[in-house]
Amino acid sequence: MNEIMKHVQLGFLLIGLLLSGTTLQAAEKQATKVDSEKKSVVYVPLVTKKELPESFLQSLEPYKPIYLVNSWFLNGEGGERGYLDQELFLHFSFKRELFWNLYFGYSHKAFWQIYDQKNSRPFREHNYNPELFLEWDDLWQIDHVQLGFEHESNGEKLRYADDASPVNYSRTWNRSYVYAKKSVLPFIHLGLKLWIVTDSDDPEDGSFIVDNYDIQQFMGSGEFYASLGESPSFLSMMLRQGWRKGTETIRLDGRIPLNLLTGGTDNRIDILMQLFSGYGDTLIDYNRKITRFSAGIAFR
Repeated sequence: MNEIMKHVQLGFLLIGLLLSGTTLQAAEKQATKVDSEKKSVVYVPLVTKKELPESFLQSLEPYKPIYLVNSWFLNGEGGERGYLDQELFLHFSFKRELFWNLYFGYSHKAFWQIYDQKNSRPFREHNYNPELFLEWDDLWQIDHVQLGFEHESNGEKLRYADDASPVNYSRTWNRSYVYAKKSVLPFIHLGLKLWIVTDSDDPEDGSFIVDNYDIQQFMGSGEFYASLGESPSFLSMMLRQGWRKGTETIRLDGRIPLNLLTGGTDNRIDILMQLFSGYGDTLIDYNRKITRFSAGIAFR
């Protein structure tokens, strides 16, 4: 009898274990079903799009022409100073509005003797040209007016020649200027820039104009511009006359959109050809007549 009772108790124990296992499996299935239902619902949080601040580079605007050209001295002016008569010429320029109509502008000219492998391909000259100016459009029936102050220098100093004699390579000047531009026809634009040199002639005033005290004898007091076509113009010209007789300067620029030759759609690059003859090609050569021809690319 005791044996029978033991078997009955063991049977009830097995049945209880089976029922509890079934209940657990059912509960797990139900939990899995609920989890799957929850996973099938995608909750998208409401996020307000944040306006990213404008970066410094995005805030810059093109100012004066930007180009990279191969340049040749036509009368051996490079050889006269001990460098090659062929080099790369880079010019870039930008402006940024500070507030209201006040702008900061910067232009840079770099002359790279890239073909002079013997002397480690040096940069022959840099000209640095920062400025502050006020700018207006359609002022007094004039299309564009600027009133500003600019500094230009080559960042050089006193150096010593092979014979230990001192040579001053520093060139600098500061000017206040007014610039006006007027279209006389839809495709003909005239411009005039007039300046006065604001440096003191007295070296005790901390002025470096003594490095090139006679610069206006060669650079004068202004420049005249004429251009044909919409900006950037197809043809443009700059004329300048120094105070000294025989110091006339002319620069001619011709631009052809690159996509006219390639058939592409990008109209932001032009083929540029430039002829310069006169004074002030660089600050270091402000008092030397330079004639050069350049060809390369310009950017809009």
